[in-house]
Amino acid sequence: MMLEKIIENFILNFKKYLYAILGLIIGVLLVEYGMLKTIFILFLAFIGFKLGDRGFQEKLKKQILNRLKD
Repeated sequence: MMLEKIIENFILNFKKYLYAILGLIIGVLLVEYGMLKTIFILFLAFIGFKLGDRGFQEKLKKQILNRLKD
């Protein structure tokens, strides 16, 4: 009964929990490494996120193949 309420609360407020965890991670990075290193880490995470996207991978492959043909 109690677990169901917790799961329901988590599902209904998923974005709140997600952004709270994201804020915590960014805050720890800022305190631990400073502003520039944190920006660099977030930049690399974004690049990894984009490279993991199938649509982006296909576009990148097409661009590379088109440049190699020229």
